[in-house]
Amino acid sequence: MLKSSIKLFKIFGIEIRLDYSWFIIFALLVYFFGFNYFPYILPDLNKAYIAIITVVMVLLFFFSILFHELSHSLVAKKMGIPVGKISLFIFGGMSEMEKEPDKPISELLMSIAGPAASFFLAIIFLIIWIFTKNIVSVNVFIGYLAYINLALGIFNLLPGFPLDGGRILRSIIWKVTGNLKKATFIASTIGRVIGFLMVAVGIYFIFINNLINGIWLAFIGWFLQSAAYMAYRQLIFDSSLKGFKVKDVMNENIIVVKKDITIGDMVNNYFMKHRFGRFPVVEDMKSKKLIGLVSVHDVKTIPREDWDLKTAEDIVKKVTDKEIIDANAEATEVLKKMSINNLSHLVILSEGKIIGMITKSDVLYFIQINSELN
Repeated sequence: MLKSSIKLFKIFGIEIRLDYSWFIIFALLVYFFGFNYFPYILPDLNKAYIAIITVVMVLLFFFSILFHELSHSLVAKKMGIPVGKISLFIFGGMSEMEKEPDKPISELLMSIAGPAASFFLAIIFLIIWIFTKNIVSVNVFIGYLAYINLALGIFNLLPGFPLDGGRILRSIIWKVTGNLKKATFIASTIGRVIGFLMVAVGIYFIFINNLINGIWLAFIGWFLQSAAYMAYRQLIFDSSLKGFKVKDVMNENIIVVKKDITIGDMVNNYFMKHRFGRFPVVEDMKSKKLIGLVSVHDVKTIPREDWDLKTAEDIVKKVTDKEIIDANAEATEVLKKMSINNLSHLVILSEGKIIGMITKSDVLYFIQINSELN
């Protein structure tokens, strides 16, 4: 499976990753500053120097975003919230926390940290800008960095979840009402409204021939409203699963196949009959010691004329640690682990023996039934 990001380094135990989409915004910013903005503002500079300050400018821009996200993450860790990684991508950055804050004050402090960091950098760049007025080539891009960080801080204070301002609003409503679900609904609804308004303004810009800004604003707005919707949906999932273990949700009535079954028999008697997308392959039916999994995709890699010559053992894929979850783990960890590792299934083992499996469909069905009964 191809990864969508590159690991750069670790800082304070937090993994910093670069999403491939980052290269798109990197190229756009290089084009804007290197071929439009700096040549217009600094027409007397040679192209080599413009190229240098353009790259430095763009790298400092992404440092600003990283500094913003790192501030969130360090405060979160101080509050006892584990942070696995920070990802830089086309729309900025995202701190991937392993759990949500359990108190309004924790969320408030964590949320304020990001904009505060951006305003701090804006002040630093402003001071440098003041002292470099006689060095025009430096002064121009430092001034722009001060402006960008000021804008980043202000934008993130918009009161729509999952922006920092939306999280601040959620923490206040949560404190006043004592109801996290209600607070999230209000903040995420405002986030969606802000997102749709940005899309509308973006479309207006496109119609008045401000194409680039219009498309960019529309994309950011759509991303914001989608993130707000998904954040509320995730909370509903987590609240529905709260208090349950993996063993309460997993499917114990699993159908396994022996390692020596032919692919042809497996297709006819298992895939076609039971309509599952994958089956666990075991040493034998008595021990049920797991060898791995065989999916429809694995079968498709084998020519049809070889189906009666090859067995499940020939195409089985070993189960990785990412695909295994403990039966006593919190059920809320299931969707998180699937999402992080881009999986649609998890396996539950006991001393090498498969005792259950769980899919996204199993989780969603459990949530639906639990919601209807409560």
